[in-house]
Amino acid sequence: MQLKASYLEKREQAANTEPGLQEVKLRRYVNLLGTTSFGGSSLTGEGELTYSPRDSLINDCNCPDWPKIMRVGISSRWQGFRYGANLKSIEKGFVSTADATIGQARDEGHFWGEYNLGPFNIRGTVGESWEELIDFNRLRVTKAAATAIKLNRSLWGGTFASSYGLVEQGPRLNQDLTVITNTLSGFYRPFNVLSFGPSFGIKEEWDANTGMRTEIPTTEFSFVYTPFKNELRFMGGTSFTRTFNNYGLSDVRTLGTRAIVDWKLGKFLGRNDTLSFNLNYNRQRDGISSGNSYDDLSGILQLKIADF
Repeated sequence: MQLKASYLEKREQAANTEPGLQEVKLRRYVNLLGTTSFGGSSLTGEGELTYSPRDSLINDCNCPDWPKIMRVGISSRWQGFRYGANLKSIEKGFVSTADATIGQARDEGHFWGEYNLGPFNIRGTVGESWEELIDFNRLRVTKAAATAIKLNRSLWGGTFASSYGLVEQGPRLNQDLTVITNTLSGFYRPFNVLSFGPSFGIKEEWDANTGMRTEIPTTEFSFVYTPFKNELRFMGGTSFTRTFNNYGLSDVRTLGTRAIVDWKLGKFLGRNDTLSFNLNYNRQRDGISSGNSYDDLSGILQLKIADF
């Protein structure tokens, strides 16, 4: 059995604050990850638990003070085929490191399988999630299927991924969505210590009841630089996303940049510890409602403790 623990602090300035009022928040995360194998077989198990304080900006959230994410999974191998299943439970009020707030409690599960064909790797996933809509006393059920084809060569590679989802909220809400996402990404490695590449994607949402179609194109460029035998790693990137629909009710542009430094400490508290610092900047501009425009700068300091 292997155990890994990490503690993370994220310092961020709250968006939409009045001029002269610089509200700074410090968000903490505690993560525990355990993996084990079962008696000489190819079957392995994994469990993960993450705690974070709830979003303090949400009033009357009726959330636990430290909402959590729990995940368990199993996987196995048969010749060149790998397969497995995962279950995840997310409590209401949890805020991810990407600042995504979980407004309702959600449970999800999926099955996956992948197969290697020389330089190609093919992966497929089917799953379902259940989200409790307390105000309407019903569940939002999302059914999804996804596939990805990856090509990996010594100097270059790429991935094409596609997913299809159906979001059902019941006849009372009169809102069922079809969601299709396609992403194409690539990388080039001119030197052993440097790799970089672009990514292009588009997400389409279609409401069968209203006819509203929302499109979310995204483009991104990222790089990884490891100058000292993987002991120190620099990562960075920038992305641009636009959200708009055919009724002209939405027009949001988001520009994001990030810089990450990972330093392998070696034997510190565990046997393979890493200190990581992340700096993120996001600039959002809403062409319909200026009140939704903001600039957000956040930093994350994370200590990963592995192999006690």
